[in-house]
Amino acid sequence: MKKLRYILLALMTCTLSSLQAQIPASSQRYVAKAVDLGLPSGTLWADRNMGIVEKPTEFGVYYSWGNIYSSNEAVPENEQHVFSWQTYKYGKGPKSLTKYCTDSKYGSKDGKTQLEPSDDAAASYAKSHQVPFWDASWHIPTAKEFEELMEKCKWTWKNNGYEVTGPNGKSIFLPAAGMSGHNLPYIGQYWTSTLCADFPCYAYAVIFGDDFIIWNNSSRCSGCSIRPVKKK
Repeated sequence: MKKLRYILLALMTCTLSSLQAQIPASSQRYVAKAVDLGLPSGTLWADRNMGIVEKPTEFGVYYSWGNIYSSNEAVPENEQHVFSWQTYKYGKGPKSLTKYCTDSKYGSKDGKTQLEPSDDAAASYAKSHQVPFWDASWHIPTAKEFEELMEKCKWTWKNNGYEVTGPNGKSIFLPAAGMSGHNLPYIGQYWTSTLCADFPCYAYAVIFGDDFIIWNNSSRCSGCSIRPVKKK
């Protein structure tokens, strides 16, 4: 019986190793923890930016709005991640949008103002990276969810970023990770999943420095940080 147990254990170990080998190494590096800040909506915030491997204080990687692949990944040919209109997924210029457009002056009008799960880097992470342990209920925060974080939490500048403390005393850290193509130390810019309906070539983002936290309409082809959220 002992010998049989050893054989079974060996087979189980080999099976697990085989499963792990099928998951690309790049997809094993990001596993966020959900932090309950005690917010009225019950929204849980990830303890780290998309792409962070070890410490929540690391910067993570950049994404353009609506692109599910990050700035440092090898991607399919039809999924560009260079941050410019020439390579943007849903339009080759601010007035040639092919999706998420509320005004025909900017492209093909469809009235969509919120990223669909298939275009949400956090929501689609499990499928696009073959990560079975990533909960697909994670998503890029809406403008409303980010607004709640700004209004209901205490923001304290610490070590190139903000410690954001919720009503229940628990906190997360948002590092000032900058943005693509700009040398902006001590500045952070984070995407929401909400389109700027009046000017659909832009989407809402939160930008901050050591003495300000404000809304920003950022060009959709820009590369910004993402901090996922999910509901309880």
